[in-house]
Amino acid sequence: MKLFQKLLWLLPCVCCSSAIQGKDYYTTFAKGKWDESLWFAAKSHRFNYMGTMVQFDDHIMNKVPDLPDDVIFKKYASSVYSCIMMYQKYQMPSDISCTMSFDHRMAPLIVLAKNMGKSKKGEPEHREHYEVIIYDEGINVWHHYYKDGKPIYRRAAFLNTKFLPHKKYNLQVRVRKDHKGKYMEVECDGQKFGFMDKSLPETFYVGIIGCEGRNRFYDFGIRTPEVKKK
Repeated sequence: MKLFQKLLWLLPCVCCSSAIQGKDYYTTFAKGKWDESLWFAAKSHRFNYMGTMVQFDDHIMNKVPDLPDDVIFKKYASSVYSCIMMYQKYQMPSDISCTMSFDHRMAPLIVLAKNMGKSKKGEPEHREHYEVIIYDEGINVWHHYYKDGKPIYRRAAFLNTKFLPHKKYNLQVRVRKDHKGKYMEVECDGQKFGFMDKSLPETFYVGIIGCEGRNRFYDFGIRTPEVKKK
């Protein structure tokens, strides 16, 4: 079952959405338990296809060929990218969480995108964005952006640790701004780190991406904490 075959005329509304703070949101991705109309599919500028998510009883998963995990990783890692994003745009401060798992080595993730672009076909396509990824050797935070019209990416932060395949992990991402600047905090399985980055978007679209192997997503939530007045 393919999800999120949205009409392309909706895209201008997505890309031009006002930066109004979205309402707190939580959903499970179990069959029949979530509202697909709140989400749209997006593609990567690196690949020329639009990936899809597949619905299972208690989760969704990026579409992959029916092959062993190691074969998918070695031969099909660049053709299993699937992404869904929320239509609503959010802003700092926000707390994001997603329960996810992977079957081999990598790489489910939470993505924050400053704005969305369009592919040559008019499909929603990523431009500048941050990816917070778990994989077998830890957590990576990648910043994708453009310089002189060319796509570039850098590892903004990382944590070296061990994550196991076939195990559910709750990944939490918090984005904030204070008098010192903008920062992100990442927490998963009892481990936590943070970093400052002036390029972090103050308003953003948020979603999930499965890539490089089989990735499962069980729930997703975002909330806006109250800002304490000093």
